[in-house]
Amino acid sequence: MGKRITFITTLLLLICFTELHADTQDNDKAFALVEGKKVGFINKKGNTAVNEKFDDCRLFYEGLAGVYYEGKWGFIDDNGNLAIKPQFEYVNDFKNGMASVEFEGKWGFIDKRGKFVIEPKFDYARYFEDGVARVKVDKKWGFIDSAGNYIVIPKFTTADDFSDGVSRVKVGKKYGFIDTSGKYIVEPKYSAAGEFSEGLARVKVKKKSWGFIDKKGKLAISARFASAYDFEEGLARVRSGGRFGFIDKKGEFVIKPQFGEVHDFTEDLAMARNGGHWGFIDRKGRFVIEPAYNWVWSFNEGLAAVAINGKWGFIDKTGNYAIPLKFDAINDFSNGLAAVEENGKWGFIDKKGEYVVKPKFRRVSSFKGCFSN
Repeated sequence: MGKRITFITTLLLLICFTELHADTQDNDKAFALVEGKKVGFINKKGNTAVNEKFDDCRLFYEGLAGVYYEGKWGFIDDNGNLAIKPQFEYVNDFKNGMASVEFEGKWGFIDKRGKFVIEPKFDYARYFEDGVARVKVDKKWGFIDSAGNYIVIPKFTTADDFSDGVSRVKVGKKYGFIDTSGKYIVEPKYSAAGEFSEGLARVKVKKKSWGFIDKKGKLAISARFASAYDFEEGLARVRSGGRFGFIDKKGEFVIKPQFGEVHDFTEDLAMARNGGHWGFIDRKGRFVIEPAYNWVWSFNEGLAAVAINGKWGFIDKTGNYAIPLKFDAINDFSNGLAAVEENGKWGFIDKKGEYVVKPKFRRVSSFKGCFSN
């Protein structure tokens, strides 16, 4: 596979991470990627915002979007004008005023004028978070500051972007954690670990036992779960006795293990499966929408996508159909619109189920604010 990530790959990543909902609801300055013969952007009225003339595009971040044009990557502004001419082998999104780019086989960082602020000298580079960026040299990962100086020389087998002020790193086959100064807060000693979320990180202590540590490396929740997931909104999914439930930060069950599968809570409801069907539970573990669907997605903007026998629609929080089951595929609502597929073509509907943009595209993304962070 080449280095150029295709539009379809970008779309799949968007769908896989629909739990990361846009926080720019009802933003009039919101665009969606669309693909006909080429790739461009439309606005919420369905009008062309950026002509479909690019071979590939990324979403807008901090007012700029990466575009692949005539064999190189550059950036456009929200009017579709080239802000940084195509000259790079690949680009990542702008974050905190800089974007990592690949130029002549090496990665560096540019500003919004397209000028290198950190010269390309890395095998790969991510983005700056908390003043620190992750870079790769000779198959090892390290971290630099905004001047391009090493905070931690590349020495890790793998390393994550900073989350909650901490990065998970791997040395050999063991995981540990460092802070933004590069100091270990937890020495590499775990065979598996998650990232820090809400002050805690899941770690595998024994072969089949997961628990949670705090930022001092202390085991805050004893390792007694067959599997565990990150804390979200004060709760974490865990599996015990072959069933899933939720614990609080004291490690106590708020919802006892009783489900075949669950996902995190969004908008105070969580999708849960018992038997072969999905429904939604409240924070007491009660089904408020009975499991009757072959598949569901989490609630977003007050509606949840559901499917029965291959047809998709939307329900509200009472379990009533807001939009009937009639679509072949569907995406979450974002900025008041949802992408839907009929007869192999994609378009967009509003919350009444009426088409704002009729199906005519091969692929689309969700609407996202042009100045998303």
